[in-house]
Amino acid sequence: MNAILNISSFMVGRICAFVFVLAIVEITAKSIVINNSTVNDIISGDKPLNGTQRSTLMDQLYEETMFRFQIEKKMQILTDKVSKLEEKAKYNINGKEKGFYAYVSRDLNNPGGGHTIVFDVEMTNFKNGYNKHTGVFTVPVDGLYSLTWVTRVECSKSYTSQLHVNKRIVGSTFAYCGYNTVTGNAIVNLRKGDAVFVRTLAGSGQIRSNEFGRTSFSGFLVN
Repeated sequence: MNAILNISSFMVGRICAFVFVLAIVEITAKSIVINNSTVNDIISGDKPLNGTQRSTLMDQLYEETMFRFQIEKKMQILTDKVSKLEEKAKYNINGKEKGFYAYVSRDLNNPGGGHTIVFDVEMTNFKNGYNKHTGVFTVPVDGLYSLTWVTRVECSKSYTSQLHVNKRIVGSTFAYCGYNTVTGNAIVNLRKGDAVFVRTLAGSGQIRSNEFGRTSFSGFLVN
């Protein structure tokens, strides 16, 4: 009777170990190949395993599984980085545009505060990221960008303009006194899909833009 109980306990232990191994294989089957000899050591019936031996083998299997998982994870990270570099390389080769430039075609009559400036004349447009109808540059590829905006105001009037990235303000300028022109610049890390635009915070009178000086918006991918 005791012999039967010992055999049953032994078989239950082996079944539990086998089920545990199957669970690990199921979880990681898409990316990890487990060493068959390690699995065979656990489920083989050639030599009875005591609790300590079984625990040691399971620990070894776990360490091997995690090691392979970490390698796979690092390989995926490197693959993603290579993909991003390849995407950037498409727009950094000689002769390819990697920036945008647009300006306002005529004076804007008293746009006031809270007005998104639409630079309606498009001269250069990196991957069609800039929209001349909305004034928004939608970032086409991750990277470090240099962004510049120029505001020209009417005599004795003033305007504060701000550079926005989504809901975040990354730059601000103040133009005042005569037909003054002010330039703002920001170097910003941007993600694909970010919305970049220029909006007035406060001001009155005309924002000028003509052959004597343009209100404009431009930017280019640095790296």
